[in-house]
Amino acid sequence: MSNRINTFSLLKRLLGLVFVSCLMTSSGVVQAKKTVTIYTYHLKAPYVVDVEYEQGLYFDLVLLLNQYQTEHVFKMEYMPRKRLNRDIEQSTLDGLIVGVNPVWFRDTQQSKFAWSEPFMTDRDEFVSNINAPFEYTGQASLYGKTVGGVRGYHYFQVAPVVKIGKASQLETGSELQLLEMIVKQRLEIAVISKATMNYLLAKNKHWESAIHLSEQPHESYGRALLAPKEMSHIIALINKVFQKSEFKQALKQMLKHYHVTSSKSQVKS
Repeated sequence: MSNRINTFSLLKRLLGLVFVSCLMTSSGVVQAKKTVTIYTYHLKAPYVVDVEYEQGLYFDLVLLLNQYQTEHVFKMEYMPRKRLNRDIEQSTLDGLIVGVNPVWFRDTQQSKFAWSEPFMTDRDEFVSNINAPFEYTGQASLYGKTVGGVRGYHYFQVAPVVKIGKASQLETGSELQLLEMIVKQRLEIAVISKATMNYLLAKNKHWESAIHLSEQPHESYGRALLAPKEMSHIIALINKVFQKSEFKQALKQMLKHYHVTSSKSQVKS
């Protein structure tokens, strides 16, 4: 049954791309539209659930962008952050990056790149076991602690404490592993994005009573799209789509589907 659903999902997306890749002019001539690649380096749920079958929040966001505008065909691709960094450094980035924040790309003034409005809010939580609850009150509260994180990710509140030897960091391959370790009390603290945690808890209801969230999170932020400056016109188009009332309703339902209930769309009503 699962394979049939996945096959149907793939066929639906392929047919959708065929449909939106053509534009009927007033003279009845079909013209091809330009394809624009949107990259993600977040290979984790709910953002990317299955790359092969193109399932996940970001894939569905791209479907919505294709549905509510007719100038371009957007397609999603996964690319590791290191390769994206290389393309940025060499000025060869040929598409957009989804689900990112200016702080992560050292562009708080939004002068290096073109940025869309955030399409959702998120936050990185300090997660601990309910039997040993941890409250973050500043970097000193991490002294003597072991903090779990995903290999290759930078946690700006944790890194300085680890650097001076006041705390240690345990790296794993995924936030699912981190959450499991917290539930089984094999780790003191972990930093996990709220959207990912909500998605995992929805799949593992029995874990909910085993975890504690610090009142103060590691970080709160909006997720937006980044583009090279020469693609500013595409960002402008996306921002116009974000303002459409029909898009807002569809986005709200899509986020709810992925259990992003506490992170609301920041597109103003």
